[in-house]
Amino acid sequence: MNNAVQWLLESVNPEVRYRTQTELIGMPKDDSEVKKTRDDLLTAETQKLIMDKFTPDKKWDDVTALCALSEFGLTRSDVAIDNYVERVIKKLDRSMKCSKVLLLRNLVRLGFYEHPWVKEEITTAFSSIREDGTCRCLDKSKKTNDSKLPAMGCYRQTTTYLLLAAELKKIAVILPQFNLLTDFYTSHYVAFRSDDAEKAIIEEMTGTYYPFDHVKLGLQMTIYGLSILGSANHPNCKKALELLESKKDSEGRYILDRSFPYFEVGKIGEPNKWITLYALLAEKYRLEQVG
Repeated sequence: MNNAVQWLLESVNPEVRYRTQTELIGMPKDDSEVKKTRDDLLTAETQKLIMDKFTPDKKWDDVTALCALSEFGLTRSDVAIDNYVERVIKKLDRSMKCSKVLLLRNLVRLGFYEHPWVKEEITTAFSSIREDGTCRCLDKSKKTNDSKLPAMGCYRQTTTYLLLAAELKKIAVILPQFNLLTDFYTSHYVAFRSDDAEKAIIEEMTGTYYPFDHVKLGLQMTIYGLSILGSANHPNCKKALELLESKKDSEGRYILDRSFPYFEVGKIGEPNKWITLYALLAEKYRLEQVG
């Protein structure tokens, strides 16, 4: 693990280094070394490319840019994004319905939980979680979806709720629906059918996909969310944990299976810093629950 952490701390990727320092290692943001990394990140080419996505004033570019900034570990205190957030809120429409919950997750990470629209939409979103712990497919014209769960349960969309719940818990916001969510994942062995534990609900979501969006999410993200919410130590998570571990090389670095990058993350089939970071973060949160 030490070798993998040192790899994540390489200065060549300040966005990964910053998340590693602040979340994995737990260094305070006012630490001089962390401040240096933040300054390097804010002037890095990757950061510039992300900020440039706001220039065209296109709603999907705004959503993507906000997701990337939240992944870098930045907040509204670090980057001037308030106007862009207001812009994307105004532009949300029915064509973006599946992206709203993941957007809320990213806005929480970016420091917008107290925004009236964000708080209201979070409450509304979680009120739609059903007794089985899933949310319904939002496309009401469909007769079936690729999750093939009962009553049109959508595994992809439900996983965005899981990630939102995890970020809310990190700021001490706990909602009663969190238990329904985690019960769903433990009853489905994280990513597998309850009636056939050998069959994935959605095959691509048992791989290490990054960067993610509201449709494409990797196994490392689901396990990360469950770890924060205190459920990844459940016996039914063992299969998924072992599957994620199978992606690890001899140096403790995790391989990237699939990607459709909107910022540079590395090559498919090679050790990947983002996958490794999330796997190590999930392990950290799991061990904290045991402790």
